[in-house]
Amino acid sequence: MMPIVLPPHARQQGVALILVLWILALMTIMAGSFALSTQRESSLIINSRDRAKAVALADGGIHYAMFMLSLPNAAQRWRADGTPYRVTIGGVPVEVRIFDEGGKVDLNAARESTLRTLLSKVTQDEDLAVKLTDAILDWRDNDDLKRLNGAEAAEYLAAGLDQMPQNRNFLVLEELRGVLGVTPSLYRKLEPLFTIYSNADGVNPAKASASVLLALTDGNSQLVDDYIAAREAGNGIAAAPPLPPVPGIPFHSFGDSVYTVLARPLSRSRSEPPVKAVIRREARQPRGTPFVFLRWQPQTPGVLTDS
Repeated sequence: MMPIVLPPHARQQGVALILVLWILALMTIMAGSFALSTQRESSLIINSRDRAKAVALADGGIHYAMFMLSLPNAAQRWRADGTPYRVTIGGVPVEVRIFDEGGKVDLNAARESTLRTLLSKVTQDEDLAVKLTDAILDWRDNDDLKRLNGAEAAEYLAAGLDQMPQNRNFLVLEELRGVLGVTPSLYRKLEPLFTIYSNADGVNPAKASASVLLALTDGNSQLVDDYIAAREAGNGIAAAPPLPPVPGIPFHSFGDSVYTVLARPLSRSRSEPPVKAVIRREARQPRGTPFVFLRWQPQTPGVLTDS
């Protein structure tokens, strides 16, 4: 059988057709890639816009909380025990919660017995509570002498950690994560209970949130519910009823000075992380400003917050 030999012009047309098909395929791939890139960029722009809007709404919620905390009538002020409030800003509901730092244990001012008692209640492990207490004290003291059950630089290096004890007071509460023995799950339990702003040993139960009261009372929810109900009955005017003494945890009366405010826009389509601010009440400020900001930070998903 004789092979079929195409004339030169037919072969050239065939090559041209193949080249055209390759060019079309390449252009199709480029067009698809461009469309995908554009779609991704548009999605990023929309997400950035929505995130900026959420932060602005939360910031509005924080400023509204400052206003509600400044009302001269104590019965009208918002409570600072973690009670959730809702305010509508620009047609969007924003949830706001306020926590009085006087209702928490100060990580820098707490004595050894206070730390050990609270940590024992949280961990339900006396030996671990002793180790954690000594490690916290070693972190905040100004020497390199290790306590009996504590940890200084050598112990952190032996544990393979890069973070070393700072030998000073905690500057931010998040530094507690770096203390030897404090795991992420344990920090989530401890974060709502501690502060660095009250400058007093112990806690003011009249200002404490439900999570703090539950920790102090070993999870006695009935006692906590009854105490909170009686405290709310005073409506911010009458003195709060006394909480039964907690051995090892001194009670004080400090508060109404520094607050943590969490504000979160509520959306049906997505759950926005809150914006967290720490504010301090100031008696004398220019232009009558009642508060100053000590911290202001948008939270990201997975970041721990007060509860």
